[in-house]
Amino acid sequence: MVTARRWAQLALTAALVVCALALAVRTLAGPLYFRSPLNVESAIGLAATLLLLLRATTGQTTAEPARRRPGGWDAFAILLIAGLVAAVFWRSASFYFLSDDFILVKQAKSFLYSFRGLFATAGADGSYRPFTHFYMSVAYKWAGTNPNHWHWTEFAIHTANSILVFVVARMLGFSRFCAAFASALFAVHGTRPEAVVWLAGRADLLAAFFVLLGLASFIRFWSREGGTAWLWVALMSMTLGILSKESAYTFALLLVVFLASKNALRTRRALYALIPFLVVTASLLAWRISVLGGLGGYRNQSGHSEALSLSVITVVKALVLRLIAILFFPVSWSHKPNAIFGVIMILYLAALIWLTRARVRWQAFMIPLGFLLVLALPPLPQLLIGPDLQKARLLYLPAMGFCLLLATAVEGLKPRPQWAIAITILVFNIAALFHNLSAWGEAAEKARTACSMAAACPNKVEVRGLPGSLNGVYFFANGFQECVEMQRNGDGSQPFERSEYPCVLSWDSKTDQLSRVPYDIH
Repeated sequence: MVTARRWAQLALTAALVVCALALAVRTLAGPLYFRSPLNVESAIGLAATLLLLLRATTGQTTAEPARRRPGGWDAFAILLIAGLVAAVFWRSASFYFLSDDFILVKQAKSFLYSFRGLFATAGADGSYRPFTHFYMSVAYKWAGTNPNHWHWTEFAIHTANSILVFVVARMLGFSRFCAAFASALFAVHGTRPEAVVWLAGRADLLAAFFVLLGLASFIRFWSREGGTAWLWVALMSMTLGILSKESAYTFALLLVVFLASKNALRTRRALYALIPFLVVTASLLAWRISVLGGLGGYRNQSGHSEALSLSVITVVKALVLRLIAILFFPVSWSHKPNAIFGVIMILYLAALIWLTRARVRWQAFMIPLGFLLVLALPPLPQLLIGPDLQKARLLYLPAMGFCLLLATAVEGLKPRPQWAIAITILVFNIAALFHNLSAWGEAAEKARTACSMAAACPNKVEVRGLPGSLNGVYFFANGFQECVEMQRNGDGSQPFERSEYPCVLSWDSKTDQLSRVPYDIH
């Protein structure tokens, strides 16, 4: 007799195969019947996740996984991860600034806050990120207005974050191969351009660095391999993470997930370990509210806080559908993928179907799923990411939980399928990353050309129709004036002072460039 669980597995498998075929056709043939494949991607991701959970075993383990001490092979894996980041991102080091980047560089140059004023100043966008502002001012002393220097600085932080994912995975008991897979996937995940290449994503990089460092330090403290010094390192890391970006406010919840997975949450030691993190988090939140006059953050069209305006439908759609869709398929559909990418997509879909055959203990999914959901809470109001992947930087840290989730599933396969599935997933994400980076490269070059043309005008510049985004990439929603002055003066510090008739430039949407138009003096 077929059980209900078996019927559910058969139904989910059938839905997974049908949706995979539809997405494969959409990738190769273009938008024949549906323009945006987000709903199909959501169905595939949700079906794959549910199949993994349904096929997981429920047996309890009586012993902790063997503690894996670092060795020479771990160092080799770390070097490979660093090399992978350099290999996939080095071409984008020459990309020009975009949108908010010009404003941020100008602000970094004119950083005037005292140490006290730094912690008592709110951002214009409702943010409170004093450490990020401090980092920008320090980085400017080396990078200046050179995009190449800024990009390599961000690549270095991203490399450190990817290595920390490997360290955390090893501490959680993952095999060396699966820890390296999780780290490599984090490094090359297709959502990376906005966080790693766009300078405005530097807060996400910094917050992730301190969260991962703090998490590794706490795990080391809990395993009794180090003294209480590691607890203080974790506490300081959490503090710097919160001061870098709001996403780090959930750090204490990550510790709760970790301790719950060890069945230690109700112990006295866990309570004493959590108290400092809860107290510091509450104190920093109270200080933030006093500085901002409220929770801060982005506001909706009615002027209310987005964080306090969430509906149940929005939460479910963001967490259950959109989050899964973007993490499983980080592809910008603003420009058509080529045939090679279509073939890789088919192989990836086949790999996902095979991956759902993995047999893993249900408890093994607790940490990855817990981390993913907890880290998705701070950016929840903005997680309805569209097919152009704008705001994908908000998934930079939550992707850590997703990478651990796939690594957990890969570990439930036999050795040969492990390698085949892991490599296929990585190849797909590298292809998606290159596909997405190509749009960023085109937008950056057009931004440089547009600014050069405007800077060459001897008078004040008047621009018409300049788009805020180009093929899904942030273009000139902000920063055009700063861009022009940066090219004129080298640092963007001088405002417009010319009083003669302006140069009038109009954006041509067919050629995606500026053109000169006559100025009407009447």
